[in-house]
Amino acid sequence: MRPPRLLDGPGEGRYRHAVEAGPAGSAIARADVARAMLDFVPDARTHGHAVGVSR
Repeated sequence: MRPPRLLDGPGEGRYRHAVEAGPAGSAIARADVARAMLDFVPDARTHGHAVGVSR
């Protein structure tokens, strides 16, 4: 995971991501990073790769 600046507080329930690329946005809630991590577990396209996430 390559998140940008992490924010405290509730997540938005959505995020953008890119495999082997940095985050497109400038911040993301910790809750949304956690959601993304869980979403990527069954996704074989993300295994062994850095994934940028942002809101």
